Amino acid sequence: MSKAIPLARVVAALALALAGAHAAADTSFNVSIDTSGFGVASGWLDLQFNGPGVDLAPAATVTLTDFAGFDASAEVITAGQVAGSLATGYTIGNGDGWNDLFHAVSYGSVLSFKVTFAGDADLSGDIGQSVFGVSAYAADQETLLGGSRALDGSLGTITWTPATVLGGTGSTSFALNADAIAISAVPEPSSWLMMGVGAMLAAGAARRSRRA
Repeated sequence: MSKAIPLARVVAALALALAGAHAAADTSFNVSIDTSGFGVASGWLDLQFNGPGVDLAPAATVTLTDFAGFDASAEVITAGQVAGSLATGYTIGNGDGWNDLFHAVSYGSVLSFKVTFAGDADLSGDIGQSVFGVSAYAADQETLLGGSRALDGSLGTITWTPATVLGGTGSTSFALNADAIAISAVPEPSSWLMMGVGAMLAAGAARRSRRA
């Protein structure tokens, strides 16, 4: 009779596998901003995606979808490689020196959206990262809101690092610079599959442990 594998060991192995899968595969994030403490009724949300300079990073884009709390009739100001709408989703490229979506918003509730990254590989060995940043301004378009702890006043940032081989997957990391913002990774379908398989393995291990 084979010896049953301890459930704790199965769960630990599953956690390591999932952590590795998320680090390699996550290219989408949910972003939410609690504006209830901003103290003003309206202002502007500034969404940027910029590389270190023109032609210093491989081509990459962020696609913004699933907007909640935004008004489709509100004023929008754009600069650089920005296209789309709230209804269809916005796409921001990193090709110009300044790529910016400045969207008028009402404050007092939670504003949220999903951001998805995609980009070319960097085969040069000199990795050029691109950064997506979120900032909040008052109606004067100058006064920063949200109590940012960052020097640039951003509430949060997500950094895109391109893959180094053709067909590879770029990687992402994020920073929270204020209590008002939350950023969470959206698992890829393959991650959900792994979670389902892991749950079945854990259940099987538990049954074997009880029989033993």
